[in-house]
Amino acid sequence: MKKIYLPFLIILMTLTITCLSSAQLQEEEGLFQNISIKPGISYEYFSRTISWDEDEYTSKLKSYFFTFNTEFEIPNGLSLALIFGYSFTNYDELEFRELPISLELGVGKIGGYLLGSEIRKSFVSNEDLVIDGQAQFFVYLGSKEEWEIPGLSVEGTTEGKSSWMRFSVGPVFTYKGFAPIYPYLYLGFNKLWGKFKMDQTIQDLTGSEDKKISGESSFSTSLGFNFIVTEALSFKAEGNFMPYKDGVDLGFMIKAMYSF
Repeated sequence: MKKIYLPFLIILMTLTITCLSSAQLQEEEGLFQNISIKPGISYEYFSRTISWDEDEYTSKLKSYFFTFNTEFEIPNGLSLALIFGYSFTNYDELEFRELPISLELGVGKIGGYLLGSEIRKSFVSNEDLVIDGQAQFFVYLGSKEEWEIPGLSVEGTTEGKSSWMRFSVGPVFTYKGFAPIYPYLYLGFNKLWGKFKMDQTIQDLTGSEDKKISGESSFSTSLGFNFIVTEALSFKAEGNFMPYKDGVDLGFMIKAMYSF
């Protein structure tokens, strides 16, 4: 469990330490009022190839999620964000073989809550190019679902609960020559992992199975742009490509932000 949440703890500690240090420094220098707060909403979709049963089998994990974001921009080039939302995740073709009756998951989208954080720091900035470092962590906590087992002469039910985590970190290269549209390239280490716990009951027979999953791709290339409509309003769109040994996974994201 400690290994699973280590990236989240690292980012959370970094956010806390940075916020406290920056707040203290800016209060001393009378600059605290220059912090910009940007609430926003976003929609994201991704399809990831996942492996399970010690990487012997693969299937697709697809997720659609809507999030509310609160971003804090600090004058020294640091941006901090807290993210909360709701996700629909599809695990179809995931198989469970150790229950009283083996089954292949085909139940469609499973809802769940999404929590996340992001930190971004500018390292290079000139007339044409900005280079930032960015790290992001998401946790999806799926709701507990129960399904009846079809085709049995007796009553049988299956109950499942899932979760996944996604951690990404890497540089972002933004070109400033097309203002107010700013295209960018994000090259990141991008890892997804999680588990699905399934419990099955058929009269007096019971069984339980934990399925660990892991994304086949570990790196992503994202192309996108920021469109600055006004000083307060901006839009962002991004497409990403996640190659692995047998193919490429895809995803996209759109976001609207308003600052005050």
